[in-house]
Amino acid sequence: MKRVIFYVLFSVALLAALEFVGRSDWLSDFSLKKKSVAENELRVGYFPNITHAQALVAQQLALEGNPWFEPRLPEGTKLSWQPYNAGPAAMEGLTIGSVDLSYVGPSPAINAYIRRQGAVRVVCGSAEGGAALVVRKDFTGTRAQDFIGKKIATPQLGNTQDVACRAWLIKNGIPAGQNDAKVQIAPTKNPDQLSLFRAGDLEAAWTVEPWVSRLELETGGKIFLEDYASVTTVLTASTETLATRRKLIRAFMEAHAGLTAWINAHPEEAKVLLQRALTRETHSEFPQRIVNNAFPRIKFVAETNKKSLAEYVNDGFATGMIPEKLDVENLVNTTEFPPKMRAGIFPLPSEIGGFLWDGLWDGSILSALAVTLRRLLVGYAIGFALALPLGLLLSQSALMRSTLGVLALGFQALPSVCWVPISLVIFGQDEWAILTVVVMGSVWSLMLATETGIRSVPPLYIRAARTMGSKHFHLWTHVMFPAALPLIFSGMKQGWAFAWRSLMSAEIYVYIFSGIGLGWMLNAGREEMNVEKVYGIMLVIIFVGLAMDRLCFAPVERWLRERWGLDK
Repeated sequence: MKRVIFYVLFSVALLAALEFVGRSDWLSDFSLKKKSVAENELRVGYFPNITHAQALVAQQLALEGNPWFEPRLPEGTKLSWQPYNAGPAAMEGLTIGSVDLSYVGPSPAINAYIRRQGAVRVVCGSAEGGAALVVRKDFTGTRAQDFIGKKIATPQLGNTQDVACRAWLIKNGIPAGQNDAKVQIAPTKNPDQLSLFRAGDLEAAWTVEPWVSRLELETGGKIFLEDYASVTTVLTASTETLATRRKLIRAFMEAHAGLTAWINAHPEEAKVLLQRALTRETHSEFPQRIVNNAFPRIKFVAETNKKSLAEYVNDGFATGMIPEKLDVENLVNTTEFPPKMRAGIFPLPSEIGGFLWDGLWDGSILSALAVTLRRLLVGYAIGFALALPLGLLLSQSALMRSTLGVLALGFQALPSVCWVPISLVIFGQDEWAILTVVVMGSVWSLMLATETGIRSVPPLYIRAARTMGSKHFHLWTHVMFPAALPLIFSGMKQGWAFAWRSLMSAEIYVYIFSGIGLGWMLNAGREEMNVEKVYGIMLVIIFVGLAMDRLCFAPVERWLRERWGLDK
């Protein structure tokens, strides 16, 4: 009882200290910058995507000896480019100072503005249009209601196309929130959408160029709905950079506007440069026909389309992907900044507690926990069923130890996340893709523990049992297996830990239609830039791990040690 009281008091004191420190002024000055940046250095983020044409064309021009930005920036400016794969990563780069400017979709920019207390601003436009709802060639529907019960892929939870898809469904009277959707909206990486279309696992995808054209030309997909006017890409900057290096940012914006005008005036040259740039970025020959097909669907601009941004904010709020409404004038204000506030990287314990309370109250955390535990139990059971007989076989055969045993040692050293790509190749976005990762993460340690346990049985036990007439099945079940049980159980405990870690890895990287788990919620928190959600789900994962150990494994381990006389 005294130990329980001590733990409670310790936890309360720790939380109080974290809350006090989190509200202190020093945290507002905390910086995660990797290095100090020279005044003449400008770092710009971008995606290897046709809708980020200004960044790609500028780099290609520079590589071909005709730089665009450098001659138009203040003399001595060192310009560097930083590629990103997703909007949240680019916004993280802005807020921690890894880059000064970034081309990005409006959704990550808006979420970063809200979540990071106005630390990011939209400085000008870049591209509009280029997004579409593409359906499979055998899809016969003609209206939004025909998608009820169907699956629509979007590139990422809460990204620009995900919000547009959900808003379109809601406007047509179809619920499309995260917890009440009648249409299965599946955040799926763009490359995976191609394979899922070919396999017939997706009816539609709401995506952006060049993936619209690839789905259309490579899988025979049909354009169901095209978005010509909405903002697709904007140029953003950190408020710190705007406040301290305004002249440099202004020169970049003017050069950006000039390059945009050049692209619109020389589309054929721009297409060729884009193809070369994408070939260089993707390390494979990018088809010119994809660029040619996509280019007319995109409108390259330099002005900020405030009206479209305001409509997007309303749509995002209606879908629950944007946490609060905001005045677009503040989002595009590059001259006035609020006083420095907490960066949002380290949330207060009270904020994490608020997320956990809401998640438990609305059932989202419990639902995800149930899905995760189901996968864990099924995958672990399969792994154990395979590992036990194979471990027994290893213990009795030198040939098996020198072949399968060596293979098991190699696979045990392989990080479980390495099984995710091959599982997706074999099974696609299916429950078996996750279960395979769980099995492969646990089966090898279970197998080796069983083999070690059997081979560690003292020969004296076996000789004594045979002297008393025990042999064959009786010898295995009444002597060898019970004697090896403590070591086998230790392997089971280790295998469960590996299975738990493997499951988290799989759920982070694989979204499937049979339910979302804790790992997926953890990654979704990062994509939403919701750090309270990230830390909250981490605490749930830790709590489940401790609960499983204390409630399931510890009592059995204690009984085994007492039963076998292993305690002093």
